[in-house]
Amino acid sequence: MKRALCDHCHFPLQTCVCPFLGSTIHNRCKIVVLQHPSEAKIAKNTVRLLSLQLSNIEVIQGESEADFSETRTQLQSQACALLYPSDNALTLDDTRNQQGQPQIETLVVLDGTWKKVHKILMLNPWLMNLPHVSFTNLPENQYHIRKAEQAFSLSTLEATAHFLYLYEQIPPAPFYQALAGMIEQQTRHMPDHVKLRYLSDE
Repeated sequence: MKRALCDHCHFPLQTCVCPFLGSTIHNRCKIVVLQHPSEAKIAKNTVRLLSLQLSNIEVIQGESEADFSETRTQLQSQACALLYPSDNALTLDDTRNQQGQPQIETLVVLDGTWKKVHKILMLNPWLMNLPHVSFTNLPENQYHIRKAEQAFSLSTLEATAHFLYLYEQIPPAPFYQALAGMIEQQTRHMPDHVKLRYLSDE
């Protein structure tokens, strides 16, 4: 039997995140999330929270170049950038208060483990041809419910929130409120020994 879902957030009723969501956040720069299909099945995936909060976001699931062919065509007519820490990435921290801030109409964000993100990049070389943006200084990772693969890893929600703060000066607090709420709801139903394993790193 399938669990009953909330009509608004589509989380199971026992882990509904609606009480932690504020007003819709209106972002000028469109966020396009290329999500590995396996991530959509994970209840703790933070893209679901972003989709509930942002007014200007699109999520496309896939892995191969064929999966994203339509998206690639649409992006060709826009000023796009990929949020990715490559060696030649422009660090937004350095341009935030300068006239030279890049013009980005659409930010492409990859959602998946580092291994899956790397596979998407290898299968879609056109992504490497986009301008890349990254950060010099990262906020502290608050996504304790899911183990980070790298010390500098951020969840998709945290990375997107930090970008919108630097690029559009959108306060990140509502994003973190939703994230904390989701973590609270998910851990509330965990056995105590499992809960301690997640929260001991906080």
